[in-house]
Amino acid sequence: MSPDDLSRHLARCQRALDASHDGFWERNLRSQEIWYSPVFKAMFGFGEHDLPSERGAATARVHPDDQLRFRAAYREALRHCGRFDYEVRFLDAAGQWRWVRGRGRVWPDAQGQAEYLCGSVADVHHKITELHDLERHRRDLEALVRERTAGLEAALALAEQRRQEADRANAAKSRFLAQMSHEIRTPLNGVLGLTELALRAAHSPEQRRHLETAWQSGCALQQVISDVLDFSRIESGRVELIERPFDPTELLADAFRAAMPLARQRSLMLLFDWTGDEGRLLGDAGGIRQILTNLLGNAIKFTDTGQVALVADVSPTADGRQRLTLEVHDSGPGVPAAHRARVFEAFEQADDRLARGHGGTGLGLTIALRLAQAMGGTLTLDCPAGGGSVFTLTLDLPAAAPVTDAAPAAAQPPGRAWVVYHRHDAGAWMARRLVRLGWQVDVLIGLDTALMRAHNDSTAPDLLLIGEPVLTADTDLAPLRLALPQTTMHLLIRPDWQGPALEQQAAALRITPLVAPLTPALLRTLGRVPASPPLAPTLACANTAPSGTATEVLLVEDNPVNQLVGQAFLQALGLAVRLATNSHEALAACVEHPPALVLMDLQMPGMDGLQATAELLAMQRAGRWPGAPILALTAHASDADRAACLAAGMDAVLTKPLTLDGLRQQLARWLPAVAPATR
Repeated sequence: MSPDDLSRHLARCQRALDASHDGFWERNLRSQEIWYSPVFKAMFGFGEHDLPSERGAATARVHPDDQLRFRAAYREALRHCGRFDYEVRFLDAAGQWRWVRGRGRVWPDAQGQAEYLCGSVADVHHKITELHDLERHRRDLEALVRERTAGLEAALALAEQRRQEADRANAAKSRFLAQMSHEIRTPLNGVLGLTELALRAAHSPEQRRHLETAWQSGCALQQVISDVLDFSRIESGRVELIERPFDPTELLADAFRAAMPLARQRSLMLLFDWTGDEGRLLGDAGGIRQILTNLLGNAIKFTDTGQVALVADVSPTADGRQRLTLEVHDSGPGVPAAHRARVFEAFEQADDRLARGHGGTGLGLTIALRLAQAMGGTLTLDCPAGGGSVFTLTLDLPAAAPVTDAAPAAAQPPGRAWVVYHRHDAGAWMARRLVRLGWQVDVLIGLDTALMRAHNDSTAPDLLLIGEPVLTADTDLAPLRLALPQTTMHLLIRPDWQGPALEQQAAALRITPLVAPLTPALLRTLGRVPASPPLAPTLACANTAPSGTATEVLLVEDNPVNQLVGQAFLQALGLAVRLATNSHEALAACVEHPPALVLMDLQMPGMDGLQATAELLAMQRAGRWPGAPILALTAHASDADRAACLAAGMDAVLTKPLTLDGLRQQLARWLPAVAPATR
């Protein structure tokens, strides 16, 4: 290479060194002479003569913790005459440790022996410290995550422990409530049953007044028990809706009839109206009945004078369902605006003063609201300016398939109708329903007015409806029948009506009693003659057994008081009674003399009622017993108990405490000797 070429080559190398930010160095392994580039010295803050050139001066500035890694990189390179690469901390002129990256190689001589170490040093302090900061942050985050995870796991474990404790507490509460319900209902059955029997035999007005008060107090206690159990079941989330096809008109009529005795005690009018479509719906009929029962009971309790009305409507919705709307109106004092938001809260009443005039748990409306919400519906309260309260239940339900095997009853074309009531406003409710069906209706006040109209009017009505409030013990219906011999006549009575003599008189005069309220289907058939079968004998006249051998019922009951009540009730219905005090006696009695029906208590020593039922059904399958309806008679009132009874093969479940009318209605489904009230 010529001097000029060498000069240009050296200039080019110098420019490359000056352009680089790295520091360069070279060490002669034979002479141990070390050269540092100006950039190398400037990188660490050294002047031109500050960094000694002897061996070990720079090596001594490597951080003690990095020395092993630093020396190992050199030894490996020297052994193979290869390259080296390291990252270490280097002490600069200011006494600060700075991260640097060193790279280079070993240059051998002509014989292949290591002669020079050449390398460069780059300042990577900011990069390394940032990486170290990130790594430290990562470790801190991992530690925090581990800590939080451990805390979360501990919290979840605690929550699971609390959940299990809550489940155990709920189970214990349910067992306690079920047991307490049984223990309270069992003696309450004796209290109410014997009180009702004593009330039927009482002659003194003072005796009747005292017994009626005792009976009403027992009924109030029974309602408290039912409310607490229902609320507990709802609060624990055990609301199980059973969707089945049902006829809403019949359901509402039944619930309405059940409220009539309470309304009669308070001298209130109960009014009923149905508008809109008819037909079966798909939903939880039991839940709807309970909501309506609570609303009617609440309205009757808080209405001192006047009336309580139920208005029902069914209309199609845009999505093809049916909207069931139930309105319960009352003429009570209403609810102050400041208290309306609280009436649906548990244990709340509009009047929560210590001297409030109405008792109760304050759970009825809460239960009604929770059930409505569980069915996807709404329950609201409105208090019109004119007074009173209006509770409105709205449910959107699917339509159920119609019953195809029942032929529709032939109805007479509407004509003229007279509605005889004690007050015009009460008769007007029935008149409006008839007018919607096409009848021409006149509302007459009292039987005397009807008889006078019959004598003076040249055209007799096609239909005459006589409301129960105009009937008295000495009412004579014969003159009206003589004046209107061709007119279809009906008595509109309550389900708890007591009038055997008048009933017999009406039957002889072809005047058919009908139990209010009238369903739309029955209302359309009122022009037929006869419109329905005569009313069966009431409980008041059912003390004598029918002619011939009385139908026998086997009563399986271990409690002496309940034995007394059950026997007296069954005998009052004209039935013969045989008693079994335990399950073994019941099995033997069924084989010895098969009864027409078995009333089976559940909780008995030894073999319980469910086991006894299973034994009876096994005997029936084996041909040892002809079989008979088996009705559970129990103070266990939960849904699970009812389901267990039905699963065991029982035909129905009667819950204590019993009433005479309730027992009659149940037994009428199974025994022809017990006639039901006309529906």
